Amino acid sequence: MLIIFILIICGNSFVVYIICIHRSLHEPMYILIAALLMNSVFISTTIYPKLLIDFLSVKQVISYPFCVFQAFIYYSFGASEFLLLTAMSFDRYVSICKPLRYPTLMRITTIRIVLVSSWLLPACELAGIERSIPKTANFIFNLGLICYTPLFNPIIYGLKVKEISKRLKSPPGGPQHKAQPVL
Repeated sequence: MLIIFILIICGNSFVVYIICIHRSLHEPMYILIAALLMNSVFISTTIYPKLLIDFLSVKQVISYPFCVFQAFIYYSFGASEFLLLTAMSFDRYVSICKPLRYPTLMRITTIRIVLVSSWLLPACELAGIERSIPKTANFIFNLGLICYTPLFNPIIYGLKVKEISKRLKSPPGGPQHKAQPVL
C-alpha cells in the first residue's frame, strides 16, 4: 500500500512539474490535466495515510469528527474531479467545433475561474454554505454534478457528427465547396 501511495504522489507530481516547467505546455488542456492530477494527489492524501495506519494497527478506530472531515474532503474532491472533467470536455468541444473562437473562449482568466470554482463550489455545497451562493451558481453546480463528462461526450461528439454528415450530404459543387482556381 505504501508503494502504491508513493507511486501516485510521485507520478502525478512529476507530470504536474513537467507541465509547470515547459512553457509550451501552458495551454488550457494541459493546465486542466495538471489540476486533475493535483486533485488525484489530494484524494490520495485523504485516503491512504489513514488506510496505512489501519493496516499496521491491531485496532482500527476513527473518531467521528475525523470521519466526517475525511468524508467531506473525499466527496468535495470527488465532485471537483467531475467538474474538472466537464471543463476538459468543454475545452475539447470548443477546440474541435469552434477552432476560430478557441483563443477567445479559453483564455487564462477563464481557466482560472474554472479551476477556482471547481474546487470551491463542491466544498461550499457540502459545507452547507450554498445559502450564500446565488441560485444560478448553485444550479450550474448541481447541473455539473448530474451531467458529468460521460453524459457530455456523446452530446459533444454528436454535434460534430451532425456537422460532418451535413457536409457529406451536400453536393461537392454546393455553396460550402467553392472551386479553387487553377494557376
